[in-house]
Amino acid sequence: MLRWAIGGSLACSIGAALLASAAAVAAVPHTVLPGESLWSISTANNLTTRTVAAYNGLPEDAQLLAGTTLLVPTVEEGAAALASGGAATSVAPATGMGYVPSPYGNLPLVPSAANAWNAMRAEALEVYGVDLYPGGAMSAYRTSEQQAQLYEAFLAGFGAPANPPGSSSHEAGTAVDVETPEMRSVIDQIGWKYGWSKVHGPNEWWHVDYVGG
Repeated sequence: MLRWAIGGSLACSIGAALLASAAAVAAVPHTVLPGESLWSISTANNLTTRTVAAYNGLPEDAQLLAGTTLLVPTVEEGAAALASGGAATSVAPATGMGYVPSPYGNLPLVPSAANAWNAMRAEALEVYGVDLYPGGAMSAYRTSEQQAQLYEAFLAGFGAPANPPGSSSHEAGTAVDVETPEMRSVIDQIGWKYGWSKVHGPNEWWHVDYVGG
């Protein structure tokens, strides 16, 4: 079995009532509970495992980590992902951007931030043996529409803290939400050399900002 971490701490958890509906107007995030699998989550939403896996860019035998997040698509969104032969793009294609690698594909940041991140990641791997990567498909750059979805979920009590659209450094492509506290600990030690530090979201251990170097 492949072991994948889906999403990050910023991603919204949702109520069981929302998850039960496959007729939602858009894909909704689901926080993985202990013992859940791609099969059980897919079945609960009247979807095939292949559909949910394709939408999230995962193999069908991916093992989900409790506490992480994946997107549950509508029937139409799932069908589109299957028809395209791969995952739906959770982050809109961004032109003029640099990219950082993650289990969710290469995710965009502004070029200076991406270059600094990749250099910092190389040191983290070499010195600490710790990889650094965003904790989900929307954990680097995100559009204002995606920020609005997260903010609305937060206001409704379903999601982690999120800023209103137009006020998040994620929309500027200069922020990353990391996957684990271990990653954040390494960034606290070496990030200053690369212009990455904690600026916004003081109560969010997962959030780091690019301030230049």
